[in-house]
Amino acid sequence: MRPATRALVSEAEFLSLPESNQLVELVDGEVIVSPSPSFWHQEVQVRLVVQLRQWAARQAIPVVVGQSPRDVKLAPNRIVQPDAFVLLEHSIARDHAGPIDRVPDLCVEVLSGDRTSDRLTKRFLYGAAGVREYWVVEPAGLIERWNGPSLARSEEVRGRLSTPLLPGLDLDLDEIFA
Repeated sequence: MRPATRALVSEAEFLSLPESNQLVELVDGEVIVSPSPSFWHQEVQVRLVVQLRQWAARQAIPVVVGQSPRDVKLAPNRIVQPDAFVLLEHSIARDHAGPIDRVPDLCVEVLSGDRTSDRLTKRFLYGAAGVREYWVVEPAGLIERWNGPSLARSEEVRGRLSTPLLPGLDLDLDEIFA
């Protein structure tokens, strides 16, 4: 009996897949398709994105706030779709096509069914790529804020969230999770 082998997908093959509104990611040659998020996952994600965009609109520097489904290329053969992300001192042309090819300063993942992927796999991918801060959002009411080299330091945040990465941002988590 021959062992089963899985064919890996190249970045070019991945990018030639048909457009989709599903969460489809490429990690080291493997295509990962996630199920649709729950209603509450989407609601929390939208509330966070709205707050981040309101903060971004007040900044003197250009800031991009994006959300899934939007491809972000972390490295060759690593294309992910963070639930939300922030690019500081950057803008994107209206006619930009293809993945965002700059590593975000902040990535946000709202926990859903596969918590191991968001808590471990994504944190390691983001840390290796140079993401400066990573929020793992527990929709029941807290955020794990990861930062430092390779995103190795963490703190649980409840109530209010502020961060030196985004000066002036003051999120009322009780309002977001209400």
